[in-house]
Formats: sequence, structure tokens, C-alpha cells
Amino acid sequence: MRVMVATQAVNSHLYNIVPMAWALRAAGHEVCVATQPNLLEEAKRTGLTAVAVGDELPAARGELDTADTPYGLTHDITETDPATLTAEYIRGVFADYTSVVCEYSSNQAVLDDLVEFGRAWRPDLLLWDAHTYAGSVASRALGIADARMLPAPDHWARLRTRFLELTGGGSGDDDPLAGYFGEKLAKYGCAFDESVVFGRATIDPLPSWLGIPVEPNHWPVRHIPYSGPSVIPAWLRKEPRRRRVCLTLGQTRRSLGSAVGDNDDRAPAVAFLEALASLDVEIVATLNASQIPAGTSIPDNVRLFDYLPLNALLPSCAAVIHYGGMGTVNVAVAHGVPQLSIPGNIWGERGIMQAVSAQGAGLIADPDNLVEKLREILDNDSFRESALRIRDEMLSRPSPRDLVPQLESLAALATA
Repeated sequence: MRVMVATQAVNSHLYNIVPMAWALRAAGHEVCVATQPNLLEEAKRTGLTAVAVGDELPAARGELDTADTPYGLTHDITETDPATLTAEYIRGVFADYTSVVCEYSSNQAVLDDLVEFGRAWRPDLLLWDAHTYAGSVASRALGIADARMLPAPDHWARLRTRFLELTGGGSGDDDPLAGYFGEKLAKYGCAFDESVVFGRATIDPLPSWLGIPVEPNHWPVRHIPYSGPSVIPAWLRKEPRRRRVCLTLGQTRRSLGSAVGDNDDRAPAVAFLEALASLDVEIVATLNASQIPAGTSIPDNVRLFDYLPLNALLPSCAAVIHYGGMGTVNVAVAHGVPQLSIPGNIWGERGIMQAVSAQGAGLIADPDNLVEKLREILDNDSFRESALRIRDEMLSRPSPRDLVPQLESLAALATA
């Protein structure tokens, strides 16, 4: 069969879906990645065929400030307080996130090109990144099966489920999510139903202990770390002389920059390095020029790299410091590495790290106690033991290859 993969132009979202795409390719199926032009070269570097859709994803949205809520919106899609999550509040979430986030990441131009390419290429299945809803709409316009793959906790489906419970199955015209997708679908002669939000199947590489409710046709899968093609340097093949700690701010922040309100990573990155200079550890920091000002004095215990694949680096690390993004969390889980985070505010990073901490595999820090919290992790074997336990839980899941027959059946049913 032919499989079209749709993802927004964010590296971490592409990397999350590549192992599943390659499992399909290795099973003999044709696979083509459809993404915006500014991720096209990276998509080609995966070894898969790629096609550009829509216009470039803007690198900056300076008016979006994440000080209080993700993307600076009035409502927070990661909100969990039952008292706050009224039907009216969730309507506000849907109105905010469809009009700003959906239109920013995969707008009408992306959707039109997905449908146009699909009509020419005639795929049997559309596998879409679960934050790239143009993929869901396109699959219905093409009349083919679809499945979504979660790159982060499924707050869309969580809030949709609560909204339906509160409103008794929706609220007619007063339903911003149904209205948004209904308008998109009407252009292609299709109507909205709840499968547009939930997908006809959900492939979930996230740890079960994140605690997000699961919906029908939920398929857990083992997370397979992928960081793009790379060469492992000679020094990384040797045992470190001191305990090694990775410091990374994540691919998503690099990809989106001020689009998510993180207008300047330079000050915190430099402050982190200065604070960590007092420890008898080797710090390997993956920071680029935009995150380290020219002329910055780098401490003696720091190795600074623009980029290193975490999949190659983390097996040698005693801990990893990051902002709480799901991509980095999943790689750390896969390698059994304890985690320390000063959480960001893009997609519920604090909640993610609270779940990691509850598993005993990490801690949440702030800039003032970063060194103290890192010492606690390094000096307490229980963090490593817990990290290895949750790694083993992930390893017990089906591999992407194991899910291929289910996707084949899904496509066959749609064709029938």
C-alpha cells in the first residue's frame, strides 16, 4: 500500500514518526512524508521520499508570549483542574487553539496541497502527527484510512472527551472545534464527526504513567529514539573520566523559536553553565549560536556542541537536564537516564515532569536550586534504578514493526 505521512515543520515531530514510517517501508509499503518546505531537507535525510506542502512554517511569532499559558493564549489546553474545566472554558481553549495554533502549524495552504498531492499519488493510508490536523481533514477529503501518532500528551482528545461529557455530546453551533473542522471539511464535501479529532486509530509512543485517558483504537508502541543521520565522535565511544551530564534545551525550541514565546534562550543557558561549573562532572551542552552569545566564557568542565544526537549521547550520561519536552523525555526514558528539568511552557512540560518525578526517575528544579537538585540525583542511586525500571516498561511494548499489520487492516477496511 501507499502511506502518506503528514507532519508540521518541527524536527521533533518528524523524528517521532520516522521509526513508524520506516517500519512500514521495511514491510514493503511506499511511504512519502508531506511537510512544509523548511523541513523538506530534514525529511529527505531520513531516507524517505518527501514532498513539500503549503508555505514555510514561520520561524517567529513574537506576539505569542508563554509567560502564563502556552503560546500566550487566554486559555490553556494543558489545564487539568476540574473546577476550571467548564464547558465555557473548554470552548475558549478550542477557539484559541484552532484559530492560532492550528492555523499556524498546518493552515489551509498546507491542507490544499495535501489533498492535491493525495489525489495525484493516491495513498491508501494517511499517518499524521497528532498536532497536524490538516492530515486528519485531508484523509477524509481523500476518502482513505488515517491514524495519528502522538508527539506529546493528548490534551486535544482529553479536553474533547470532557467537553462532550459536559455538553451531552456537543453543543451544536456553539462548538468551536466542530465549527473549525466542519468549515475545512465542507470545502471537500465532507462533514465533521468526532473521528476527525481522535483519528481512526491512535499510535501512542508515550509512557502510560503520564496519566492521559486513552480513547478507542489506542495502540501503544515502543518509542524508538531517532535524531537524524549523524556520526558518533571518537571521544563519545570512550568511558567518561567523570560523571557526564547532558544539558539540552530541545529541538522544538530551536525549530519554533519565538513562535512559542521563548524569545531568548541565551541568558538562561549561560546561567546554567556558570552554575554547573562548580560541580565535579563533565557537562555536555547541546546549544547553538543563538543560545550562547559570542564571546561567552565557557567553564572548563563543559563540552559545547551545536548538535549531538541524544540517542548517541545519553547512554553515557548519569543525568540529563532539559526543559521538559516530550521528545527529550522519551529519549531519556529509552536509555534509563535520570532527568532534571526546569520546565518550559509549550505543551504542559511541568505536568510531564511531575509524572517523571512521581516515578522516582527525575526532579523539577528552578534556576536557583539547579545545582542542589542535580547533586541529589547524582548522589542517590534510586533515581537511576527508577529510570531503568521505566525504561524496561517501555521496552515491553510492541515495536513499530508489530503495528504494521494493524495499519494494513485499517487501510483494507477503509478500501472495502
